Amino acid sequence: MEKIRVTTFKGSTESFCEVLDEAQLKHSKVFHLSESVMASGLTIEIILHGGFGALAVACLAWVRYKKNRRINIRTKEGTSVWLEGYSAEDATKILARAESIAVIETEPSESSKERAEK
Repeated sequence: MEKIRVTTFKGSTESFCEVLDEAQLKHSKVFHLSESVMASGLTIEIILHGGFGALAVACLAWVRYKKNRRINIRTKEGTSVWLEGYSAEDATKILARAESIAVIETEPSESSKERAEK
């Protein structure tokens, strides 16, 4: 069973976790203990069953839903890739080479619960 960690920034945690839930990807929040202030987002560990395909589809769906959402992947080779405009097949290959993943939403979003209440 493979695991990958994703760091969420700028209020993206709730909406990204909702997409993971919809894709039936198991995940948990990882809390870092530190004696000093850390300038980072929240880390989510995702358990992958059967490869990166379901995660690729979930990531692409999350990015395409709103213009203010972006996902940056730093590969094991040291290159940085913005996950935009890729097919699910290409996104799967990129995620398989990921060393770190940053999920960014540049403005607060409403959750699906908030949308349903409107």
